[in-house]
Amino acid sequence: MKGNVLKTLVLAMALILVLSACGGENSGTKNGNNGSTSPTTTPSSGGSETNKEPESPIEISWLNFYLPGKDTATQKYVEELFNVKITPLGYDRSNWQQQINIMLASGVRPDYIGNTDLTFADFLSYVKQGLIGELPVEKIREYAPNYSAMVDKYDPTAWNVAVVDGKNYGIPRIYGEGGSPFLPAYNKEWLKNIGYDAPPTTLEELEDVLTKFRNNDPDQNGKKDTYGMSVRGKDTLGSNQIFNTVFAAHGIRSSGWHVKEDNTVEHVLVSEQARAVYKLLNKWYKAGLIDPEFITDDANSYRAKFVNGKTGMMDQMMWYHYHTEGAVGADAVKTGLEFAVGAPVIGPAGQMNGIVQGYKQNPYAIGADAVKDEAKVKKILEMVDRIATDKDVYMKVSFGEEGVHYDVVNGGAVRKAEFSDIAKSVSTVGTTFFKAADNPDMLVYEYSAEKQAYKEELNKSEINILYDIMQLVDLPSWTENRDAIDKVLKEFQLKFVAGEVDLDAGFDSYVAELNKIGLAKATEEANAAYARNNK
Repeated sequence: MKGNVLKTLVLAMALILVLSACGGENSGTKNGNNGSTSPTTTPSSGGSETNKEPESPIEISWLNFYLPGKDTATQKYVEELFNVKITPLGYDRSNWQQQINIMLASGVRPDYIGNTDLTFADFLSYVKQGLIGELPVEKIREYAPNYSAMVDKYDPTAWNVAVVDGKNYGIPRIYGEGGSPFLPAYNKEWLKNIGYDAPPTTLEELEDVLTKFRNNDPDQNGKKDTYGMSVRGKDTLGSNQIFNTVFAAHGIRSSGWHVKEDNTVEHVLVSEQARAVYKLLNKWYKAGLIDPEFITDDANSYRAKFVNGKTGMMDQMMWYHYHTEGAVGADAVKTGLEFAVGAPVIGPAGQMNGIVQGYKQNPYAIGADAVKDEAKVKKILEMVDRIATDKDVYMKVSFGEEGVHYDVVNGGAVRKAEFSDIAKSVSTVGTTFFKAADNPDMLVYEYSAEKQAYKEELNKSEINILYDIMQLVDLPSWTENRDAIDKVLKEFQLKFVAGEVDLDAGFDSYVAELNKIGLAKATEEANAAYARNNK
C-alpha cells in the first residue's frame, strides 16, 4: 500500500516538474506566425526582395494518451513540417483520470486536447470550468477545410456535439469504423450438422438454428451440452451491444434513442419494439436456447464459449473482430473453429438492420488560453487538417518511416515486431501520439487489400444502419439521473429475459418507473434537441 502511495507522489512530482515547461497559464507564444507549413520563408533568388528572417516556431502543448518519449523522430518530423515547437503532454492509460487531474491542478493548460480517454461529461465540465475555449465553426472550416469536408461526408451532425449554450467549443471527432455494423457469426460445422448450408437470413430461421443448436447435438458428442447463444451480460447488460441481432431485427438498437413514426424521439428500451424483443428472448430463454450464464459472461468468457464450441452464435462483434487478425478470428485459428459470418437477419418489418456505434465521438478541443492566440489556433487547425487528410503525413505520423518502423504488405501497413506495442512505440518513436484526428478514408492505407476486401464483403451495402439519434447530445436530466436509470434498465432487462416480470403490465410499470426517476424529463430534452438540430 505504501509503495502505491509513494509511486503516485513520484508521478505527481514528475508531471508537475516536466509539464511546467508549458508555461502554466499559457504555454504558447503570441508571435504572429502566418500558419505556413513550411519550416522557413525562402528569400527570392534574384535578390529583389530583402531576405526575411525565419519565423519563430509556434509553441504548442499537445495532450494525447500514452507517455511520449522526449524529442522523438515523429515529434521532430511534425515540428519541422509545421514550424512548431511541441510540448507533448501524455499519460499512462491505466490511471489516466488521476494523472490528468494532477496535470490540471499543477496549472498546466493544454493548447490542444486530442485523442484522450476523457468522456463527453468531462468535455462539458471543462467547458464550464473555462479550461476549453470557444472555437467558431467558421474558423474550423476556414483553417481546416479538408477535415471539415470529411466530417460533412461521414456525419454532419458531429458539428452539433461541441455546441454549449449556442457556442461551439470543439473540433468534431470521427470514429473510423463508426459505420461498421455488429454482425452475427455461427459455428460452421454446427450449421452443416443441423442441415444449413449458410447462416440464417430471417428471424424465424434464426430461431430454428438456435433451437437445433440446443437440441440436435450439433457437435455430435452424444450430450445435450450446447447452447444457441450467450451475451456479455456482465459488461453490457442494460446498456448496449446485447442481443444485437434480435433488437436490430425489430428495427431498434439495443440502447440509445430513436425517432418514432410520428417524428418524436424516445428511448429504445421503452419502445413497443423493445417489449416484443423481450417477449421473444424470454421464449428462447425458457426453451434453453440462451446460455443461463449469460448474466455473468464478460467479453472474454463470451468469446471463449463460442471459439471452444459451447455456444453456436455470437453477435456482439464487428467485421474486424472476425478477421484472422482480430480477437475472434485469431482465437478461432488456435482452436481450429471454422465459423461463418452472416448478415443481420430480416425481422417483422421486412428490413435488414445493422446496429453501429456511430461516427461521432467526444470532440477534440483547443484550450481556453490558446484560443486567444489567432496564430496558434490557425496553426493547430492546419495541423489537424493536414495530418488527417494528407496520406503521406498521416502515415508518417501514424506508423513512422516505411521500411524502418513498418512495411507495406499487400497494400496495408504492418508495424515491425519491435513497434507493434503502441505504448512502447509512442515512447520510443512517437508514432500515433501526434495523430491529430481520425479519418475513415485513411483506413484503406492501414488495411491490406485482403483485409479491405473482407470488410467490404461483410459490411453489405443493403444493411440499413441503426444509430443512436442522441449520441453525444447533452441531456441534463439523463446525466443527472444516469445511475438510477441504468440500475432500472439492467434490473428489468434481466427480469424480462428470465421471465420474472410480466411483459404486459410489468413492462408498463417499468416504463412508468423510468419516467418517474428522470427519463420523462430527459425525453423532453431529447425532443427539444432533435428539433433544434434538425431545423
